[in-house]
Amino acid sequence: CRSITNNWSVDEAGRLNDLVNDLLDLSRLEAGVLKLEMARFCLTQSVREILGRYDKLAGYSFPFMAEEEIYVVADQLKISQVVYNLVNNAVNYAGEDKTVFLRQEVLGDRVRILVTDRGEGIPGDKLQDIWERYYKVDREHRRAQVGTGLGLAIVKNVLDLHGGTYGVISQVGEGSTFWFELPVAPEE
Repeated sequence: CRSITNNWSVDEAGRLNDLVNDLLDLSRLEAGVLKLEMARFCLTQSVREILGRYDKLAGYSFPFMAEEEIYVVADQLKISQVVYNLVNNAVNYAGEDKTVFLRQEVLGDRVRILVTDRGEGIPGDKLQDIWERYYKVDREHRRAQVGTGLGLAIVKNVLDLHGGTYGVISQVGEGSTFWFELPVAPEE
């Protein structure tokens, strides 16, 4: 019994720490007191590095399709937080195949990153609400969800600060695709 209690305590402490950090980040974002550290960086390589950290997640795969290396001017740490939150969200709702697909598309002078799961999907009448803090589509708690309920609110606020765009396409029973766009950086 002791080791189960200790493991539970460590898990709960970690979860509470995540919640506090997410709340602080979201509060700073919403208050407009967060300073962005804008710099030119390779978004494509940043996504690859983030996905490398998920390699140890048993049974999951994270294919990433990108035809070229794309650079943006943004706060790399904050954009990494956007990617992490979208991937974590997809992991939480991934279907039985436990695959989260990522794709990079260049649309004129913008780059779009898409994160797709084959999970339950989101009803159309809930799509606008998912960007709000603490909102969870599955209020009945039919299955346990990991997370603070702040991830998509953080995504929204970070992208709003960057002047980026974002959205979701979802079909119940088929899964969801979350995406965001940023301007492509001019050649150096």
